[in-house]
Amino acid sequence: MKRICALTVSGFCLTLICAAQQISGGAADGIYREEGIASWYGHEFDGRPTASGEIFDASLFTAAHPTLPFGTLLTITNKQNNKRVMVRVNDRGPNKSDRVIDVSRAAADQLDMIATGTASVLIESIGTLVVTPSSVPAASAPATAALIPVTPPATTQTAQTVAPTTSAAPVTPPASYVIPAEIKPAMPPSGTNKRYRLQVGAYRVDKNAVEAFDKLKNAGLNPKYERVGEYYRVVLPDVKAEEVSALAEKLGALGFREALVREEP
Repeated sequence: MKRICALTVSGFCLTLICAAQQISGGAADGIYREEGIASWYGHEFDGRPTASGEIFDASLFTAAHPTLPFGTLLTITNKQNNKRVMVRVNDRGPNKSDRVIDVSRAAADQLDMIATGTASVLIESIGTLVVTPSSVPAASAPATAALIPVTPPATTQTAQTVAPTTSAAPVTPPASYVIPAEIKPAMPPSGTNKRYRLQVGAYRVDKNAVEAFDKLKNAGLNPKYERVGEYYRVVLPDVKAEEVSALAEKLGALGFREALVREEP
């Protein structure tokens, strides 16, 4: 996969404008849709920087797309088996012209395309892309983009789009609106005395683990390290089931998009 280490201001703005045109013009309801062939990339890229500057982690649900702004949330449906996954764009690719998107290994596993390597997919955005100018002069900073969740029309099949929240927000949500981290494999049931551990990241590069740890610590949380082989896991231990939902919102506000939950021994 081709990596883009730097973008010029004009090139970045052009990318945003093109992506916004695709989304606003792709369908009457403002949802971006695209069909084509998807491929995947995995652990051999762990620890390497993506085009967005984020460190690639094959265990997270992310994707590489040639034009959509970083942070765009998409649902990808495998047209051969109707399996679906939600991903976040954080990289550029694919580098083959006959493919429309590259997904992480975790997403490929969810789509059941590990063995085949590629799959025919439907890509849909979760919300409408809104491009706004930066508050600083254009010569020194590019435009910024925000993805605003919307409710698709009830008469369309995309009304079943999987969203990370229990209900869709209005077209113009308050500035404080955040998307909670997605809890994998599922939200634990409340009403028990069981305790759980949330894994917010697994990093091969120790510096990245330290940064995640410090971000959680500075937010008033109580993170711990786990060393598993070459990886440093950053976890939140001893969490009650009733606390998981609130933690998911806090993690989302801190920029963590997913958390793996497991029962404490």
